[in-house]
Amino acid sequence: MQESWLIWALIGVACIGLEMLMPGFVIFFFGLGALATALACLIPPVGDNTWLQILVFSASSVVSLVFLRKRFSRVFEGTVFIPGKADPEESGVGQGCDVVETVSGDKSGRVRFRGTTWTARSTGGTIPAGARARIVSLEGMTYVVESISGKEEA
Repeated sequence: MQESWLIWALIGVACIGLEMLMPGFVIFFFGLGALATALACLIPPVGDNTWLQILVFSASSVVSLVFLRKRFSRVFEGTVFIPGKADPEESGVGQGCDVVETVSGDKSGRVRFRGTTWTARSTGGTIPAGARARIVSLEGMTYVVESISGKEEA
Protein backbone atom coordinates (compact mmCIF):
# COMPACT_ATOMS: atom_id res chain seq x y z
CA MET A 1 0.00 0.00 0.00
CA GLN A 2 1.72 3.12 -1.26
CA GLU A 3 -0.67 5.65 0.32
CA SER A 4 -1.20 3.99 3.69
CA TRP A 5 0.69 6.79 5.45
CA LEU A 6 -1.78 9.31 4.01
CA ILE A 7 -4.77 7.29 5.22
CA TRP A 8 -3.32 7.06 8.75
CA ALA A 9 -2.52 10.78 8.74
CA LEU A 10 -6.10 11.63 7.75
CA ILE A 11 -7.45 9.33 10.46
CA GLY A 12 -5.16 11.02 12.98
CA VAL A 13 -6.26 14.53 12.01
CA ALA A 14 -9.91 13.43 12.05
CA CYS A 15 -9.58 11.94 15.55
CA ILE A 16 -7.91 15.07 16.89
CA GLY A 17 -10.66 17.16 15.30
CA LEU A 18 -13.37 14.93 16.79
CA GLU A 19 -11.94 15.58 20.24
CA MET A 20 -13.28 19.12 19.95
CA LEU A 21 -16.83 17.74 19.65
CA MET A 22 -16.71 14.98 22.26
CA PRO A 23 -15.75 15.31 25.92
CA GLY A 24 -13.44 12.91 27.69
CA PHE A 25 -10.04 13.69 26.17
CA VAL A 26 -9.47 10.15 24.84
CA ILE A 27 -9.96 10.31 21.07
CA PHE A 28 -7.05 12.78 20.89
CA PHE A 29 -4.63 9.98 21.83
CA PHE A 30 -6.00 7.67 19.14
CA GLY A 31 -5.27 10.55 16.78
CA LEU A 32 -1.70 10.69 18.07
CA GLY A 33 -1.46 6.92 17.56
CA ALA A 34 -2.67 7.27 13.98
CA LEU A 35 -0.16 10.04 13.29
CA ALA A 36 2.62 7.89 14.76
CA THR A 37 1.47 5.05 12.50
CA ALA A 38 1.55 7.40 9.50
CA LEU A 39 5.19 8.17 10.27
CA ALA A 40 5.95 4.48 10.80
CA CYS A 41 4.39 3.68 7.39
CA LEU A 42 7.23 5.59 5.76
CA ILE A 43 9.50 2.72 6.86
CA PRO A 44 9.14 0.02 4.14
CA PRO A 45 8.42 -3.07 6.31
CA VAL A 46 5.65 -1.26 8.21
CA GLY A 47 4.16 0.36 5.11
CA ASP A 48 3.85 -3.02 3.39
CA ASN A 49 2.17 -4.95 6.25
CA THR A 50 -1.34 -4.05 7.37
CA TRP A 51 -1.09 -6.16 10.54
CA LEU A 52 2.11 -4.33 11.52
CA GLN A 53 0.38 -0.98 10.98
CA ILE A 54 -2.48 -2.05 13.25
CA LEU A 55 0.04 -3.21 15.86
CA VAL A 56 1.90 0.13 15.72
CA PHE A 57 -1.40 2.03 15.93
CA SER A 58 -2.62 0.02 18.92
CA ALA A 59 0.66 0.24 20.80
CA SER A 60 1.24 3.95 20.18
CA SER A 61 -2.37 4.82 21.06
CA VAL A 62 -2.29 2.89 24.34
CA VAL A 63 1.15 4.21 25.29
CA SER A 64 0.19 7.82 24.57
CA LEU A 65 -3.13 7.41 26.41
CA VAL A 66 -1.53 5.88 29.51
CA PHE A 67 1.52 8.12 29.77
CA LEU A 68 0.36 11.46 28.33
CA ARG A 69 -3.33 11.83 29.25
CA LYS A 70 -2.76 13.04 32.80
CA ARG A 71 -0.08 15.51 31.72
CA PHE A 72 -2.09 16.86 28.75
CA SER A 73 -5.31 17.06 30.79
CA ARG A 74 -3.74 19.68 33.04
CA VAL A 75 -2.73 21.76 30.03
CA PHE A 76 -6.10 21.64 28.26
CA GLU A 77 -8.27 21.78 31.38
CA GLY A 78 -10.82 24.59 31.33
CA THR A 79 -11.31 26.77 34.41
CA VAL A 80 -13.74 29.47 33.24
CA PHE A 81 -16.95 27.78 34.35
CA ILE A 82 -15.60 25.81 37.32
CA PRO A 83 -16.04 27.87 40.50
CA GLY A 84 -12.90 28.15 42.60
CA LYS A 85 -10.54 26.87 39.89
CA ALA A 86 -9.80 30.18 38.18
CA ASP A 87 -6.60 31.94 39.16
CA PRO A 88 -7.60 34.81 41.51
CA GLU A 89 -5.20 37.21 39.79
CA GLU A 90 -6.62 36.41 36.37
CA SER A 91 -10.23 36.72 37.53
CA GLY A 92 -9.56 40.07 39.22
CA VAL A 93 -10.41 39.00 42.77
CA GLY A 94 -9.28 41.69 45.21
CA GLN A 95 -8.95 44.40 42.57
CA GLY A 96 -10.98 47.58 42.37
CA CYS A 97 -13.58 48.49 39.75
CA ASP A 98 -15.98 51.36 39.01
CA VAL A 99 -19.73 50.87 39.36
CA VAL A 100 -21.44 51.96 36.12
CA GLU A 101 -25.03 50.85 36.93
CA THR A 102 -26.31 50.49 40.48
CA VAL A 103 -25.47 47.08 41.92
CA SER A 104 -27.34 45.28 44.71
CA GLY A 105 -27.57 41.78 46.12
CA ASP A 106 -30.89 41.02 44.45
CA LYS A 107 -30.50 43.06 41.24
CA SER A 108 -27.54 42.86 38.89
CA GLY A 109 -25.84 45.99 37.65
CA ARG A 110 -22.68 46.78 35.68
CA VAL A 111 -19.09 47.50 36.71
CA ARG A 112 -16.16 48.72 34.60
CA PHE A 113 -13.08 46.52 34.94
CA ARG A 114 -10.07 46.20 32.63
CA GLY A 115 -11.55 48.51 30.01
CA THR A 116 -14.95 46.87 29.60
CA THR A 117 -18.20 46.53 31.54
CA TRP A 118 -19.29 43.38 33.29
CA THR A 119 -22.45 42.13 34.96
CA ALA A 120 -22.10 42.37 38.74
CA ARG A 121 -24.02 41.92 41.95
CA SER A 122 -23.28 43.07 45.48
CA THR A 123 -22.44 40.99 48.55
CA GLY A 124 -24.64 43.11 50.75
CA GLY A 125 -26.29 46.48 50.27
CA THR A 126 -26.77 48.61 47.20
CA ILE A 127 -23.73 50.25 45.57
CA PRO A 128 -24.73 53.30 43.49
CA ALA A 129 -23.34 54.21 40.09
CA GLY A 130 -20.10 56.19 40.34
CA ALA A 131 -18.88 54.38 43.47
CA ARG A 132 -15.74 52.25 43.75
CA ALA A 133 -16.06 48.54 44.50
CA ARG A 134 -13.73 45.61 45.14
CA ILE A 135 -14.17 42.29 43.34
CA VAL A 136 -14.86 39.50 45.82
CA SER A 137 -15.34 36.60 43.40
CA LEU A 138 -16.26 35.60 39.87
CA GLU A 139 -19.30 33.35 39.46
CA GLY A 140 -19.59 32.26 35.85
CA MET A 141 -19.50 35.57 33.99
CA THR A 142 -20.82 37.71 36.88
CA TYR A 143 -18.57 39.57 39.32
CA VAL A 144 -19.55 39.66 42.98
CA VAL A 145 -18.42 43.01 44.44
CA GLU A 146 -18.36 44.91 47.73
CA SER A 147 -18.22 48.65 48.29
CA ILE A 148 -14.86 50.26 49.07
CA SER A 149 -15.80 53.93 48.73
CA GLY A 150 -18.16 54.17 51.69
CA LYS A 151 -21.14 55.02 49.45
CA GLU A 152 -22.96 51.74 50.12
CA GLU A 153 -26.64 52.08 50.92
CA ALA A 154 -28.61 49.65 53.07
